[in-house]
Amino acid sequence: MKAFIRGAGVVGGFGCRLSRLEEAIRKHPAPDSDPAASGSSAEVSAVSAFTARTDLLDQLIPPRTLRRVDHYARMAILASHLAIEDAGMVNGVPENTGLIVATGMGPTANTLDLQAADVAATDLALSPILFSNSVQNAAAAYISMLLKIRGPGLSINQYEMAVPLAFQTAIDWLAEGRTETVLVGSIDCFSKALHETSLNCRDLKNGDGGQKAVPVGEGSTFFILTRPEAQDIRYPFVQHVHMGRAGRQDGAPIPNTLILHNGTGKNTDFMGQIPVHANFAHLYGTFPTSMGMDVAAAMLLLRTEPLLSISLPQFDGGPAFHENPRIGCLKKGETGDWGMIVIGR
Repeated sequence: MKAFIRGAGVVGGFGCRLSRLEEAIRKHPAPDSDPAASGSSAEVSAVSAFTARTDLLDQLIPPRTLRRVDHYARMAILASHLAIEDAGMVNGVPENTGLIVATGMGPTANTLDLQAADVAATDLALSPILFSNSVQNAAAAYISMLLKIRGPGLSINQYEMAVPLAFQTAIDWLAEGRTETVLVGSIDCFSKALHETSLNCRDLKNGDGGQKAVPVGEGSTFFILTRPEAQDIRYPFVQHVHMGRAGRQDGAPIPNTLILHNGTGKNTDFMGQIPVHANFAHLYGTFPTSMGMDVAAAMLLLRTEPLLSISLPQFDGGPAFHENPRIGCLKKGETGDWGMIVIGR
């Protein structure tokens, strides 16, 4: 079943709203240089370029209401609010709107960065607010309360496969008639501990024994999905969601399909094929749920042909692509699993 994307909201290192993401793609359709070549500057680059600002949220929701909300949840609330605004639902979403939040690591800033190495010091530093904000479904709770989402709610954690699973669940809800509208999205936050680990990890897959600078980032993307019969749809739609494991022969069909692959390596082999692809990791980093950013980018590429030409000048899909334009957003997991969300127009 197809699901129309009625609205979208994005928050990342490039800024807030789809217009800022589009501007970033136009200015930097390809990375200026290899992040790994920058050596010790990789950490400075990651902190400055891939962390998101949420100041705009204070203009949308009274700051007093947000005084106990951490950065992780603020990104999710802001992206959700922008998606609802983009969908023209500022006066309120439908009563039975469902909510699905995907996360790979959850609020890692609370669980890792603020965790003292000394057990005794940790006991003294315990805070009920920090603990409440450290659970995986904290973002979903804040979104439901502040944006008045009254339908079914679900938080999904499956590391790199959380986003395709969330989209598949949203489509299932729409197909089953559980709700006519779903707010589905993803959220992960930057963690200094994770970034330090990435700087010291070794690329064993490719036989590289040296350091590999991974552009760890953060951000949140949310989308308003509706059933196909909904009116006034301005954006592309979710055509398919595929999930599987490497080595299986029943993989997602990709002929005449562009691929957005958010990864750190140059290996884009997929089920024995190497499709035409683009990678925008230099704009928003690479984190477990960065696939959500790829979905937003795919929407923009399909909606604006000049942007597609800038990002993939070597691609000419021919009559087949122009008859059925679509972009597959691919995420490959470290354990061999993969997920793909195909966006059509």
